[in-house]
Amino acid sequence: MAGKLFDEIIEDDSSGVLAVEAVSCRRIGDARTSPTTAGAMTRVSSHTILAITEGAGSHVVEMATYDVDPSVVLHLQPGQVHRWEPDQQFDGWVINVRPRVCPPGLFDLARPAPLVSLGSSIEVAHALVTSLTEPGLLPGKAQERLRISIASLLLELLASASEGPTLSSNLIAEHAIVSDFRRELEFHYLTTRSVNEYASLIGCSPKTLTRATKRVLGQTPKQIIDTRVVYAATRLLANTDISISWISSKLGFTQQSNFAKFFARQIGVTPAAYRKHFDK
Repeated sequence: MAGKLFDEIIEDDSSGVLAVEAVSCRRIGDARTSPTTAGAMTRVSSHTILAITEGAGSHVVEMATYDVDPSVVLHLQPGQVHRWEPDQQFDGWVINVRPRVCPPGLFDLARPAPLVSLGSSIEVAHALVTSLTEPGLLPGKAQERLRISIASLLLELLASASEGPTLSSNLIAEHAIVSDFRRELEFHYLTTRSVNEYASLIGCSPKTLTRATKRVLGQTPKQIIDTRVVYAATRLLANTDISISWISSKLGFTQQSNFAKFFARQIGVTPAAYRKHFDK
């Protein structure tokens, strides 16, 4: 079955774009600092992984600036936007993985930030990146199958790290509550931001829900709800021409001014200012 899936991915690539592509940071250095592209945001259509191998610097994703070095990895999901800063003092690899390569359901829930701290697993991530950037040792489709397998493992490693620290046995109950909460959040974030309502939906008290999310995720339910709502807002603002008033209404705000205040508290700029940073 796996072999058939790989064949479908490879044969479907009539555009000539590789299912998995690795580009060195230095190779794209000229493009990121040219007069025509300097300061411009670029939207990615693939899972884009930035792995630094030497040096350090910063990278802008969705108007937020992240410090990067060989101890962390940046993971952009399809539809997100980023910008290279001029005069970067780091080198590494940009790995582009087409969405079809990503195991189904791996990134169904939004992560608060693209910066992934892998801890001791960073060595594994760098080993996988190295395998993707070395010259092919196998012929034709066999090499492409290998690259797809390695890229899938890399994405799974990033998804695992995004879930937070490994749970001890005394956190199993809290983990179940958080899982139920996140599931209900995906169904209802467009209609309610009430912690009390989510607690009622999963059959616990607001206090129990708060204790669980703080222990498992290090955040309050309100913070998690707000992050999910603002994530949806940024996607719509960056990727569509839909009016801000429609977005406000769609996300459950009765007045556009309330949405603007909420968005500014979360992001630091108004929805209109945020949208201006993206090319249409």
